[in-house]
Amino acid sequence: MQADKTLSNPYFPNLFQSGKIGGVRLKNRIVMLPMGTAHASAIGEVTDKTIAHYEARARGGAGLVTIGYVAFMGREIPNGLQFDGDWYIDGHADLVEAVHAAGARIAIQLNHGGSRMNQSCVEGKQMVSSSAVARYYLGEVRYPEPRSLSKAEIYEIIERWAQAARRAKKAGYDIIELHGAHGYLVGSFLSPFLNKRTDEFGGSLENRMRFAKELLLRVKFEVGKDYPVGIRLSGEEFWPGGITIAESPIMARMMEEAGAAYISVSCGTLESKLGTGDVMRSKEGWKVYMWEAIKKAITIPIISGGNIKNPSLAETVLANRQTDFIGLARPFLADPDWPDKARDGRVEDIRLCVSCNECHPGASRLAGRVTLRHCSVNPALGRERDFGNIRPAKIPKRVMIIGGGPGGMEAARTAALRGHDVTLYDKGTELGGGLLLAAAPPGKYNWLGFRNYLATQLKKLGVKVVLNIDVGQELVRDAKPDAVIVATGAQPLVPPIPGANGEKVLSGWDILRGKTIKEKQVLVLGGGMVGCETAEHLAEKGHEVTVVEMLPRLAGEMEPLNRMALLDRLVELNIRSLVGRKVTAIQDDGATVVDINSGADEHIQAGQIVLAMGARPLDQIAEALEGKVPEIYRVGDCMLPARVIDAVYEGAISAYQL
Repeated sequence: MQADKTLSNPYFPNLFQSGKIGGVRLKNRIVMLPMGTAHASAIGEVTDKTIAHYEARARGGAGLVTIGYVAFMGREIPNGLQFDGDWYIDGHADLVEAVHAAGARIAIQLNHGGSRMNQSCVEGKQMVSSSAVARYYLGEVRYPEPRSLSKAEIYEIIERWAQAARRAKKAGYDIIELHGAHGYLVGSFLSPFLNKRTDEFGGSLENRMRFAKELLLRVKFEVGKDYPVGIRLSGEEFWPGGITIAESPIMARMMEEAGAAYISVSCGTLESKLGTGDVMRSKEGWKVYMWEAIKKAITIPIISGGNIKNPSLAETVLANRQTDFIGLARPFLADPDWPDKARDGRVEDIRLCVSCNECHPGASRLAGRVTLRHCSVNPALGRERDFGNIRPAKIPKRVMIIGGGPGGMEAARTAALRGHDVTLYDKGTELGGGLLLAAAPPGKYNWLGFRNYLATQLKKLGVKVVLNIDVGQELVRDAKPDAVIVATGAQPLVPPIPGANGEKVLSGWDILRGKTIKEKQVLVLGGGMVGCETAEHLAEKGHEVTVVEMLPRLAGEMEPLNRMALLDRLVELNIRSLVGRKVTAIQDDGATVVDINSGADEHIQAGQIVLAMGARPLDQIAEALEGKVPEIYRVGDCMLPARVIDAVYEGAISAYQL
């Protein structure tokens, strides 16, 4: 793609060079990729929440904002956007107007979910696909088997798709995208793994491409040959028998020949453990080889599909001509102002995505529903109307925050932004609290980036930080705060099990904080996230590890993508796991466990016992201060041990209540 000459940005000249998709000029090379939000009304209408979400990303400097997963043949996901009839046009026109007014171009992704529709939305009907191939989620959960579409149904869907495109053009969208990736309906025709048809829509590559090509041609006929219509394709599916990089560049070339204005390059399917959403241990930039291969095969522009978080890497990929546009998905959820901060050289102010996947709908998909997207590092996600523009306090207050973990630091940041005089106290030698612990296991270092972001913001905002101090009632009395926010965290739970307080018993937190042990055989009691991560940490250091868990699944509370990556690693390290076992006693040479189903007991030999059975709140100072200060708030684990996302949200809320 030929570059357009514009005034060069001193920090990232390629990233902030204008570019064109078809006849549509974008002010920079930054594209917000399509993601469903579940912000629509119950019947799929654009809402104020929908507009606020996308408007914030446009205002933050995106060149193109893509509205994700818009259905056109009925409800496919709870509170998902729809475009089934002309009565939806006005709402979409309002959305288009808001994004344009905020300075960005806007695209709409039209999609038919096929056998990937949310099960709660199909009302007992059998889902459809290219073929009747059973579906799984991460190789673990089976979807109801779909039925194969008839030819008449294929052409009916194409016609309905074209009418939705007509409405999109009338609403004012600049670009239309067809979703052909991830095993949704178009993708199910493209994939040799999913497409087992024997008619002209299956078999050879030309036949498997027929649905996508005829769809594109019909849509182009409806909206006009000069109106840009692109398609999202999978570079690889990472599933046996699926699309590979040997075939996807040919697919892209065929779509270009059919009239596509661009190719958005994604990868993966819901079956595979790679692609649709990166995990914390994923290496940034690992997908570049797919973008490069497809870009070399075509002359129309490509949009890279995720896996870029840092502006420096985005600039490098563009400079190397490995992509034409940088697609950002979750980085835009973490920080709507990512582009503007990069443009101004304020990289340290970018709140980087940590790939925790709390925003990913996968966890709720397991329960047959989709919830609103929220974010561990950005409490305003999904709450842009309430949190998007931080309101100055009516009366500035002297605020004392006790605890420098994620909840305390976010409370300090938000309170300072509102104009309060904030002092943060922590008993540690550095800020971070639970974030330092969260970052300790293998592959979890992204949490340090969030910790560093918060520490940087507190310094810039003039928050006074006092370390190495254990705050008591006397200090609070002398400080005379108008409000106190307690974020003192939690401590490991010691269960009422005989021997749990023995000399050879350590906590998982002890291990993750650097405690070394000499014994070769280690028994980790508790197979939740902390227990499994502790086991991985120990096994990487050469220990022989067994994990015991009372529930039937290890790390069952984790988000599915990161959970599967962790469990795969436990298998690689030959970590023994025993689920459905209750610990009844701990001895110097191991522990006794009982099989919950059979009642049989077993002694497991080990030289070292590690407890990872949960945590309990450290709330003593909060209890002591009740009724003794004008205002008091509790946030994070000191209220109820939970997750980073909960602590950060509670920290922000407490600062808003001041």
